[in-house]
Amino acid sequence: MKDCNKQSNSAELATIMYIDDTPSELYRMNAILEGFGFDTIFCDKPSDAVQILLVEHVDIVLCDWQVPIMCGLEVCKSVSRSPAMGDPYFIMLTGRRERSDMIAAIDPGADDFLCKPAASEELRARLQAGLRRLDRERARRNHLRLVY
Repeated sequence: MKDCNKQSNSAELATIMYIDDTPSELYRMNAILEGFGFDTIFCDKPSDAVQILLVEHVDIVLCDWQVPIMCGLEVCKSVSRSPAMGDPYFIMLTGRRERSDMIAAIDPGADDFLCKPAASEELRARLQAGLRRLDRERARRNHLRLVY
């Protein structure tokens, strides 16, 4: 699979970015997300993902914690500190299962934490939760614009 390959689906429910350096995980997640009908961007290099987030609208970022050079926590911090990247819902994916790891991911800005390998139905539910939050925020912003 090509780095930062964008896959389009006619449903285009939302744009999901998946960051992982493991080719088998990229292919597995491609099959899952394609089955859900999402517009997807797959990256095996976090630095490329950060650059794309500066120019592309992304609704949800799924990021593996343990990617080389720039770990998932660094990606999360970059996204949460940069208004230029929008405000995507950020889900940290990892093989780590300790409560302290979940806290370490959520404290710097992750919205959710999911252990790998993620079961497709649990992933679907978490993605839907993220999309609901994004929809509420957009509706609130639009309402505020109408009021003022």
